[in-house]
Amino acid sequence: METFSVQFRARNLDLSAMVTEYEHHQKFKVEMVTNESDPVLLNRSVDGEWRVVHPGQRNFSEREFQALERAIEAHLDKIYAVNRILVLTDFSEEAANAARYATGLAHQLEAEKITLYHSYESVAVPATAFAPYTGGFTESPELSLKNITELKNKLQEGLPANAEMDVRCDERNLLNAVISLSGQEYIGLVVMGISGKSGLERALIGSNTISLAKDSPVPLLIVPPVASFQPIKTVVFACDLKRVSESTPVLAIKRFINTLGARLVILNVGHDRHHFNPDAIKEMKQLHQLWDGQHPEYHYRDHEDMAKGIMEFAAEQSAELVITVPKQYGFFESIFHRSMTKKLAYHTHLPLLLFKEDI
Repeated sequence: METFSVQFRARNLDLSAMVTEYEHHQKFKVEMVTNESDPVLLNRSVDGEWRVVHPGQRNFSEREFQALERAIEAHLDKIYAVNRILVLTDFSEEAANAARYATGLAHQLEAEKITLYHSYESVAVPATAFAPYTGGFTESPELSLKNITELKNKLQEGLPANAEMDVRCDERNLLNAVISLSGQEYIGLVVMGISGKSGLERALIGSNTISLAKDSPVPLLIVPPVASFQPIKTVVFACDLKRVSESTPVLAIKRFINTLGARLVILNVGHDRHHFNPDAIKEMKQLHQLWDGQHPEYHYRDHEDMAKGIMEFAAEQSAELVITVPKQYGFFESIFHRSMTKKLAYHTHLPLLLFKEDI
């Protein structure tokens, strides 16, 4: 649930309203004053169709309701815009490759700004964690600024014509920095790399990565070391069949895919399908209700190794990107277990985009 303000025009007046959203941006309460006794109630379908459930006491005309709906829609566009990208770097080649990928992606997303961020926090970081600095030592602010400026200079030529690049470095905890910068800079996407050294003993398996995936307020794109940017034409969304309507961030994923202009393929991978799940039919129906408006392809696979099944399927589809929603319970709850994460990283040369579960 979120409350925000919008401005719209009614009766030749510019009005301000407080809007509270419910049920994952599908229901809205609109108040002109706090705790209004008879507020406007609106519904928005997953396909973006609006309906006035209760007109309240304001006697707005149909045209005025449409102006209000457009104002709310504009706010949703702002929330889920992906025109500002935050790139995390530890100055390794893997991180530099992720930054190059982000620069290429910025063209397709028509991004207006990329922010490079490096943390030189002075706490000890385990060898298995995503190290916000390289080499296991604390860098000075001066050295960090020098290194991140050099990276910016190398990437500058690859930026879209109307985009800018900013640099930030400080001693903050990585997750805290991401949360703070995302709010301050209206970040729509966070990008980080995977280290290929020592059998993935560094970046992907670390506790910081798990924290980012669970708690980052915006989607997290993980770029393998061998990935080079190719225009994204096909996206595989690997989902489970548990709590589909309650947990899937449909609006955020739709906005991202529509911005890319990509073909959507929805995949469910399971194992031992002969054990029938009585909830599966209901969940499949909800899955179609959420996504049929995007005209995706639906595929279901039985595979004993879920990570391998996902990536083999993505390769068959010639996909350029895989999207998942890590959940506390369900299909991807094991994706952050060390063995599953290693498998997933080993199996792919494709970037993996993680959206936070709706709760």
